[in-house]
Amino acid sequence: MLIAIAVCASGCGGEPGDADSRSPRHSTGTVADITAEAVEFGGIVIPDGVTVLAADFDSGIDMRYRLTLRTDPEGLTQFLAASNFTAPLTKMYRIYGSPIAGPPLDTSPSLVKTADRIQRPNGQYVSRTVTIDERDATTRYVHLQLFTT
Repeated sequence: MLIAIAVCASGCGGEPGDADSRSPRHSTGTVADITAEAVEFGGIVIPDGVTVLAADFDSGIDMRYRLTLRTDPEGLTQFLAASNFTAPLTKMYRIYGSPIAGPPLDTSPSLVKTADRIQRPNGQYVSRTVTIDERDATTRYVHLQLFTT
């Protein structure tokens, strides 16, 4: 069964992604609030059994949500399918940025990634990148970035 997270836009001045502010903003909400906004913004679905470790939001010219999830291989497959990621996972040879939660990526025995771009109902495009730390046979740390360009 999949969890549908209700969107909480209080304090945001409207729907996530509707602001056109050029002034940098950073999240002040709870992990649950930011996660709910990210779900709506990026068209993602977080299945039962997938744990959200951290969530972050910032904006300037672009808007960006970052989430770190912990799951097992089955939960990862469910997350990717339910969120309509169709591009295959590919091996990563270079590390970009640092995670907002979970172990450092440079200690991972295996990193894979996927990415796509979706169009929201309001016409805005959202780029979605997923970096997956295959930590061991049963643990996956999923680092998700959702951003406008």
